[in-house]
Amino acid sequence: MDYSETALQKVREDRLLIDAVDQWLYEEIAPFLGQRILEIGCGLGNFARHLTDRDLYLGTETSLESIDHVSRAFAGYGNMLFAVADATAPGFAGFGRLGVDTVFSLNVFEHIEDHEAALRNAACVLQPGGRLILVVPAHMALYGSIDRAIGHYRRYDKKMAAGLFQQAGLTLVAQKYLNALGALGWWANSRLRREDTPPSGQLRLFNVVAPVVKAVERTVPMPFGISLLTVGQRL
Repeated sequence: MDYSETALQKVREDRLLIDAVDQWLYEEIAPFLGQRILEIGCGLGNFARHLTDRDLYLGTETSLESIDHVSRAFAGYGNMLFAVADATAPGFAGFGRLGVDTVFSLNVFEHIEDHEAALRNAACVLQPGGRLILVVPAHMALYGSIDRAIGHYRRYDKKMAAGLFQQAGLTLVAQKYLNALGALGWWANSRLRREDTPPSGQLRLFNVVAPVVKAVERTVPMPFGISLLTVGQRL
């Protein structure tokens, strides 16, 4: 690996400090979710816990350790399935046999070198009319030491994401930037201070103010943010 495993592990641990941010992301994608869902990069089940009432949820990960963890955590749910799978592999499209109406992935595609192949395979999984929901880090101008330390190949803007969706045969449904305040913090920590990970104290603080930031951005859409949400539909 060309990035710090220690830094990546710290970021995974820090996810526990930002429940309010995860809730915000879930609320943003919830209107686009169907009943038969596949998640690319389910991690430790941060978002799977919201989807136990769906007809089908399939969480995929390249990490056997992660799949073992979530399989145990959701063992009591017959509709919650988990599998070790690589979205860039040709066989990934075979999950389409499950009648998937939604594929989503949150803060994963920036870690995938061949993201074009992963997006094409994700689109192929969908039934006609199904939706692909992607949340990724925004703005290459923010790319810095933290991105490098945790294995980000890139950050995205609206034009880039829209082009990738079009190449995958998807019609654009929605796009928006999220969390402008978080973008400013990322710029300060990654570009100015050249940190390897966001300071835990700042994450705790932002977890407290996130509901206020969310409310402001729903009233006044921001022209930039730390994340980019893009939704596309397979015709």
